[in-house]
Amino acid sequence: MEFRYTAEEEAFRKEVRDFLDRELPPGWLGIDPGPEEEYKPGMFEMASRMRRRLGEKGWIGITWPKEYGGQGASVWKQVIVLQELAYRGSPGCDAAVAQGDLILRFGTEEQKKRFLPPIARGEMKWTIGMSEPNAGTDTFNVQLKAVEEADGYVLNGQKIWSSDAQRAHYGMVYARTDANKHMGLSVFMVDMKSPGITMRPIVQTTGVAAFCEVFFDNVKVPKENLLGKKNGGIELLMFAFGAERTYGLFVIHNSKRYLEQLVQYCRETIVDGQPLAKNPLIRSRLAQLAIDIEVGINMGHEMSWLAASGQSTVAKSSQIKVHGGLLSQRLGNLGQQILGLYGPLDEESKWVALGGRIKHVYLSSLSFTIAGGTTETSKNHIAGREGLGLPKQL
Repeated sequence: MEFRYTAEEEAFRKEVRDFLDRELPPGWLGIDPGPEEEYKPGMFEMASRMRRRLGEKGWIGITWPKEYGGQGASVWKQVIVLQELAYRGSPGCDAAVAQGDLILRFGTEEQKKRFLPPIARGEMKWTIGMSEPNAGTDTFNVQLKAVEEADGYVLNGQKIWSSDAQRAHYGMVYARTDANKHMGLSVFMVDMKSPGITMRPIVQTTGVAAFCEVFFDNVKVPKENLLGKKNGGIELLMFAFGAERTYGLFVIHNSKRYLEQLVQYCRETIVDGQPLAKNPLIRSRLAQLAIDIEVGINMGHEMSWLAASGQSTVAKSSQIKVHGGLLSQRLGNLGQQILGLYGPLDEESKWVALGGRIKHVYLSSLSFTIAGGTTETSKNHIAGREGLGLPKQL
């Protein structure tokens, strides 16, 4: 494995950084990677503009074939784009690319031509309909039913924790088409404006209502919107696990930026006549976080190498998911301790430090060991057949 980037790739990284310097406001402190903070006032408009600009550059789905809106670029160029967007905390990142990868892998030619180009242009938003009240960690316990009829399928049931569902054009919905627990799932691309769909927003600890309960009441889906084979959802689900849990890598690059901001704060803040950065305990805690971040970034390089060589990334992405979620929580905890009484202040306060980002990390990171697969589930994937090959029972 050779993790050094080529001269061409480093030149591309500079192009991406220059683009973000131009597009992001001066003094931009960043947001979480993903669409959740788009529900703050004015953020959705900024994110929509950024998606269109990324689409104009050809950087959404950059590895996809040109006939579907991509550039046919290497995995490493995609990695560079995602690294830089996450590090800068850029708005405009959402679930569409991961769902596009599913369509590229399992879709028909007609599905690829219909869905991939608008995703690549930054025009189409997607949500994921996977979790249910009784099917979170045990994803194969999905109960939402899809009954086949002559002209399509009729969906009835409920999803929960569907990120960005309110603004999504389409949802990748996992439904039960047979009683067999593991071999009875199918995946549908559902128009989220279809009659019979209702939503109830879920307010998170951050105060942002970015997730939804989604209810399906006799929702009709045309047969051409079945992705892959009927009852063949297990293959798509395993592919999706590998993609979804790479979110931990975005969290790690995002945390690197916040750590740098926290270090700068410690250099500039004087307590008892000397900068906080001179405090041995603080220096040690910050250094440990820096080490943890570099470990995570190198784990990401290995995962990208696996993807580029056509190998499974399920175990490695699960490792990164565990590492990234716990790291972000440690960063939020340490940041609150360093900021002291300034830590809990809202971003609107004139006394707030670092724009209130550390408080946000402290609160939002609570979900990072749960959302997209719990730490416990990820450890099962690490230990199981995709990873260490350990038996289920001793």
